[in-house]
Amino acid sequence: MRLSKRDIGLFAFVGVALIILLFGLDLIPSPFARGGPTQAFLPTAVTSAGNAIVRENALLGTTGWQIPDGEEASTEIQAYAGATSVLPGHTLTFYVSTQREGTPYSISIYRLGWYGGTGGRLKFYQANLVGHAQGHFDFSQNNILVGCNACRVNLQTGLVEANWRASYTLTVPSDWITGIYLAKFVDVNGMQIYTPFDVRGNSRSAYVVVTPDLTNAAYNIWGGFSLYEAPASLGVVSEAVNRGAGVKVSFDRPYATGDGASYLLSGEADTIHWLERQGYDLSYMSDVDVHENPGELLNHKAYLSIGHDEYWSKEERDAVVQARDRGVGLAFLAGNDVYWQIRFEPDSAGTPDRTVVCYKVLATDNDYALDPLYGKDNTRVTAQWRDPVLGLPENSLVGILYSGLNHNMNFPWRVSPQAKSPLLDGTGLLPGKSYGCGIVGNEWDRVVNNAAAPAGLQVLGASPTVNGGNEPDVSHTTYYIARSGAMVFAAGSINWTLALDSYRFSIDPACANQNPVVPGLQKLLANVMAALVIRHPSQQLTGINFPHALSS
Repeated sequence: MRLSKRDIGLFAFVGVALIILLFGLDLIPSPFARGGPTQAFLPTAVTSAGNAIVRENALLGTTGWQIPDGEEASTEIQAYAGATSVLPGHTLTFYVSTQREGTPYSISIYRLGWYGGTGGRLKFYQANLVGHAQGHFDFSQNNILVGCNACRVNLQTGLVEANWRASYTLTVPSDWITGIYLAKFVDVNGMQIYTPFDVRGNSRSAYVVVTPDLTNAAYNIWGGFSLYEAPASLGVVSEAVNRGAGVKVSFDRPYATGDGASYLLSGEADTIHWLERQGYDLSYMSDVDVHENPGELLNHKAYLSIGHDEYWSKEERDAVVQARDRGVGLAFLAGNDVYWQIRFEPDSAGTPDRTVVCYKVLATDNDYALDPLYGKDNTRVTAQWRDPVLGLPENSLVGILYSGLNHNMNFPWRVSPQAKSPLLDGTGLLPGKSYGCGIVGNEWDRVVNNAAAPAGLQVLGASPTVNGGNEPDVSHTTYYIARSGAMVFAAGSINWTLALDSYRFSIDPACANQNPVVPGLQKLLANVMAALVIRHPSQQLTGINFPHALSS
């Protein structure tokens, strides 16, 4: 009997349906096998004991979230999400552009965690989507926008919005737990790109982890502009942009670096792996969420800033200060934190808080007038927090402030010779000895005895460095006890958490043959995590006993 194409299609459909019914979604082979899921099954109900993070990480994981070498997309497929975070039961829209019209692609969504060392778990898979050529940014070769007819580019401010039409809207399942998620888009040729987002929830957890999306947006060069760069070919466009950078950046565009994940995998993944391996009771949110809902921090015992957390709004800083002063412990697990003030504007469609504004005016440059709010509301002028127009040096909150950077070399970590603290108990860390490779850098902070320095600041680490100008410097790791009894810990280096886990998005050649994990720093952070969730006497942590780290 000769079958028609319609008959063949019907049999194929029935066969696929039976496979899904009997065995689950993941047994269907992906048409893009190299980028398809590798997990045996999607999530099922869990009844094991422990908090939600422990139960989630007991499920089957996969390394399929990683993009294999040579399959990183550049111009072939690009994407971004319509929000930095979402609640279960709500929708999140993705905007995707393929270089060629009609290119098929798939979406796999993974939650990052421990999962037995695999680092992620597949949560969703959708194949056979049809791509549309909505334009792309050629970052690696020509640094230009190509075919992006819908893009909005403001040459006065450097603001670039992709403004693509929606490609796929996901309704986040109600059983997805809070975490950092990666949507991975894979085209028919196996070329792959990421888009990150947070899922909120677990609103009364002991610890809340806040992702630095504002800083990721500030450094994003997609479209040719960031808060650091502007295309040299433009010439003089405006006084602000002529200084070599944009003054407004949008979340409505893909990330040009980190295979579309910005600095998530290079600067935050190790922290996520370690925290979830320990089984801490966590929730996750974006710094945009802190800006919009500042009171939510008061529902937790401790706040964790992870990754490069340089750009803050007034509302965000006020929220974190209020949390500290109400007894919430704070941990800044990187460096160069709370450095620039930003403010928000809506995007061109009117969606709030999708445009980040930072004119980077400074007293030393005598350019306050570039910011339209100068003289109208100086509390919102987009300067460094330490600048006289704001008068709030970052060490008044963090304990230390930004000191230097070196893009060519990193440094080991050292215990301060004067350090005496129960936070060092059980770590085996000895004064004068160097630990780890590449974990102090590429930017670092230090103690400064200005009028804003917290009383009773304790120095745990003092690591010699050399800045980019070949001048000697030092990175400090510190803590202090606020009047409320809250402890505030600061790692003092952007790379500090690389000591927690062996995953590396990219390898520092100087550290290629060394074990990246430093057990002593893992133990130190475990002690810090325990100390964050209790109130302390207003004096230092000398002689104070605190419980062991909250772990599974």
